[in-house]
Amino acid sequence: MKKNGTDKINLVIFTLYFPPAISTASNRLEAFAKYLNKNVFDITVICPESENGSYNSTIEGVNVIRVKNKPHPLKINFSGKEKFYTHKLKALYNRIFTTFIHNDNSSWEINAVRAFKTISKDKKVDVVISTFPTVEPHNAVLQLKNDSFNFKWVADMRDEMSLNPFNNSLQKRYLSKIEKRLFEKADLITTTTPSLVEAFRKIAGGKPDIEEIRNGFDFDIPDEFGFNEMFTITHTGTFYSDIKPYTFLSALTSLNSEGRLPEMKIIFVGAGNTVVIPDELKDIISTTPKIPHKEAEMMIKKSDANLLIVPGSISKYIPGKLYEYIASGKPVLALAKKDSESAKMINECNAGFIADIDNQNQIKEIIIKAYNLWKNRKRLDVNFEYFKQFHRKEQVKKLEKAILEKL
Repeated sequence: MKKNGTDKINLVIFTLYFPPAISTASNRLEAFAKYLNKNVFDITVICPESENGSYNSTIEGVNVIRVKNKPHPLKINFSGKEKFYTHKLKALYNRIFTTFIHNDNSSWEINAVRAFKTISKDKKVDVVISTFPTVEPHNAVLQLKNDSFNFKWVADMRDEMSLNPFNNSLQKRYLSKIEKRLFEKADLITTTTPSLVEAFRKIAGGKPDIEEIRNGFDFDIPDEFGFNEMFTITHTGTFYSDIKPYTFLSALTSLNSEGRLPEMKIIFVGAGNTVVIPDELKDIISTTPKIPHKEAEMMIKKSDANLLIVPGSISKYIPGKLYEYIASGKPVLALAKKDSESAKMINECNAGFIADIDNQNQIKEIIIKAYNLWKNRKRLDVNFEYFKQFHRKEQVKKLEKAILEKL
């Protein structure tokens, strides 16, 4: 299916996450669309309409088709203004809801398939990329394959499917069926870490090929690094499931009771009302609602240290924020297992300090280490030469090479 010298390869991306939606998933798919070579590919993105009506996410040379996604009538949405316990009750309800309703974006799936078929009337689509989670983009492509459309399929897996530790038995059973069909039909699987590559290889049994495409960062590494007047630690993103800051907060409380708590401030960016702050720490900790990704990047760069929380359940993953933390040049304070993928990357880049998530004394030690760096106006000698390979532009080059090898 190789093209001649003048024709472009028609490529369609199915995704439920795309700007202006704020998420690591959105950033990843935006990078695919942004950095794939426009001299080689004619790119169309099929994604949902924006909830707030803001369509300020145009990418030169990319056609973005936004289709309706009617919310499931039984699912509860978050306003961002709920009190903590109201938020938790809603989250619990939605967790029960997803046990029985596996594809609550089914209306988007139907409309996305319809949009694809309209595109196909004018031009033959050569390559399709779909991304999980959630399952609807993969389901849409499986339906098109069943309808005998002939294209090369890249199934992007940001997380595990059937092996995801957060899924219950009913969800795993459903996803296993999708997974089996996907491995039969897809031409290429892409995923985000070495551990996930190995996990999918065991399930796939040799077919299809699996390629590691990291999440990465998408800004220039700063040439100069400043220091705030007051030592500042930043965490970006929400707290959910077992990704919680409470051992970190306990360590701060312990330092405070020992009279060793440095003069400092802590900002939980995007956490909203997903965390309860102890009374004795309320003077130094602030939270913000979700903010645009570029603003979050600026706060990461301006911080004196950036907090990463990686519980054992997700030790195979590298949170997307870690790449931005390292690229900022500021020390990473990682609460993670020593053998986690995140810890390995931090050590390879000499980018920060690691403490076991359940070891309060270790957490106290790394807080003091980062504080002393700030106090002495010193910084870590981060291995940026090694780290530059994780710029999103470089990772998409790997994706492009893998796609072209399939044509």
